[in-house]
Amino acid sequence: MNTDLTTIKILGRSVAQKNLNAISGILGIYALGIFLTWYIATILQPPMPESMLGRAAFNAIVQTICVILIPYIWAIRRLGFTLGDLGLSTSRLLPSVLFGCILYSLALAAFIHCSADPLISNHVLGKLELTDALGMLSSMSIIAAGTDFATRGFILLALVRYAGIPFAVFFQNLSWYIGHIPEINLLSNCLGIWNAVALTLTLGILGDVIALKTRNVVGLAIAHVMLNIALMIYIRNL
Repeated sequence: MNTDLTTIKILGRSVAQKNLNAISGILGIYALGIFLTWYIATILQPPMPESMLGRAAFNAIVQTICVILIPYIWAIRRLGFTLGDLGLSTSRLLPSVLFGCILYSLALAAFIHCSADPLISNHVLGKLELTDALGMLSSMSIIAAGTDFATRGFILLALVRYAGIPFAVFFQNLSWYIGHIPEINLLSNCLGIWNAVALTLTLGILGDVIALKTRNVVGLAIAHVMLNIALMIYIRNL
């Protein structure tokens, strides 16, 4: 019996068994990356740099390896994806950056609107010396860009090939939401919890539209970094 011909319904879409295996692998390797990140930080607890900047850089590197490099390497070797298939390309880079900047300006506007909140006005980026703030910004930017590479480059663009757009968008936004819980907490006192959640999911869904139209996540990652830069400049001038 050829199990490749067996189909299963997912969100009204018939999915072949071989595609279901790929879907399970994509979600499983991403879950493994999240688990490894948690395990290293919580259970393994390797010797950490003493400085806050060193710890931030270490955490950014660990997250990059676990939830970006490992899944990308797996997708390329196991499923035959190219970097371009996963959104790492210069093709349509400019539209991706342009639309990404417009998208993330919504987040910047929300942070500016809530700048009187102590969680924002007393943010660490505004308290450190400029050199240290730039170091912290670098770590934050690696994580921010990594969010686009992991959730849109890997989760969204890999899943859409095997499960269709609704399934891929759902899981991208689930991972996007979980990754942005700290930002939701920052904005919830000012906007209210449901408005903060709505903003987060709006950014997630509209970002998916951009990624699916351009098939490029590099521009979105660049725009995400530019958001962090603009936010640091604003916070340091409060």
